[in-house]
Amino acid sequence: MRSKVFQIRRRSSLPFYCNPVLLFIFVWLVMLTSLWFKITVVSYPNFSLPVLIFVASLLSFLLGYYLIRGLYRKHVNSCASACYQIEVTRLRRFNLILACAALPIIIYNYVVSGLPPFFGFFGLDAKSVNSYGRLEQLLAPILMSLFVNAFLDVSAKRKAFYAIYAFSWMLFYGARGGIIFMLFQALVALSIRTSMSKKKIYLIALASVVCGGVFFGVFGNYRTTNAILFAGMRIKPEFQEWPTIYVWIISYISTALSNLCWYVDLARFDHATWTFSYTLLPSFWVPENPHVAMLTSSNIVDGTSTYLASYFLDFSYFGIFLANLLLGIASGIASVANRIGRNFLFWSVFLSCMGFIFFWDFFATLSVIILFSIQATAQRYFIQRLPPRRSFRKLEENAPELSTL
Repeated sequence: MRSKVFQIRRRSSLPFYCNPVLLFIFVWLVMLTSLWFKITVVSYPNFSLPVLIFVASLLSFLLGYYLIRGLYRKHVNSCASACYQIEVTRLRRFNLILACAALPIIIYNYVVSGLPPFFGFFGLDAKSVNSYGRLEQLLAPILMSLFVNAFLDVSAKRKAFYAIYAFSWMLFYGARGGIIFMLFQALVALSIRTSMSKKKIYLIALASVVCGGVFFGVFGNYRTTNAILFAGMRIKPEFQEWPTIYVWIISYISTALSNLCWYVDLARFDHATWTFSYTLLPSFWVPENPHVAMLTSSNIVDGTSTYLASYFLDFSYFGIFLANLLLGIASGIASVANRIGRNFLFWSVFLSCMGFIFFWDFFATLSVIILFSIQATAQRYFIQRLPPRRSFRKLEENAPELSTL
């Protein structure tokens, strides 16, 4: 069983958050704006350093990006296929495998650790988010992939079942960050493959942000009380009267950039290390971090420090250059021959990682590498790209049936 014919959307018709260059610049501007508030007691005081890091990052990123665009200039605007179909039977089989793969981990964690953290909000005996369960590095990408792929099914019941199944377990585990990442990935995948106008896509995106902000504001209050948030993030007294959702968003974004600036200002490079690769290891194999003294200094809050911190601590300023260069190269590869549209499941993961560079280096984490692998397999398994001639013939024959999601 196959779905209707879907037309691959051109890059020029995609919203800005599906363009790696625009998304990179946007996230950095949000980071700089949030740090400008200096919402915490230990916010980095000198604004010139974060601006300098941004300029250096942008130039390195654009160097890698335009290097690839130059090498493949003849193929920049080419597209090997104009349309694709979804093998619905294979999609359903794939989603069923993912749902079944998650169950043993969920059952094992329940047997070993009891009720998931979510139920502790209602007074039941449950462990905290940080201490509950095992194999979350495997469970999270399985549920994320299932949630995103659920919306490709033509059956409304199957869409709802698998989406609710995946979302519910992410919620029960208290994975607030994982849920936000998953929802953004689903939004990117929708934006890439839908035939709706840009205006409608932006309206959906805006509605998603508002609803997500309200939901996670309420959820955050249950998970972390205001007193704990203000104390843990060291919020200045004058900002503690602001709505919690604003304080939460600004503090989490600005703190990561502030931490990075403190590293750049205070850390002294001695020799190269490889701590950036530690997040690629299973949690029980991670060695002791040689930068622990810097990571736990009094100016550092919450432990997050953007996508650049590990590379700077490992390789000094060359690490900042190299990380952004490689990110620009990957973005250039994504933009050639409309790969983002042709392989939207894989590249939606990449764009989601790009959208969260303000927080962490998700590109080099074991969970996201597994997610990349699952979605790359899904793309090849149940999505069939049609050859150009056949694509246009199909469009002409089935024009009334062309799906708009």
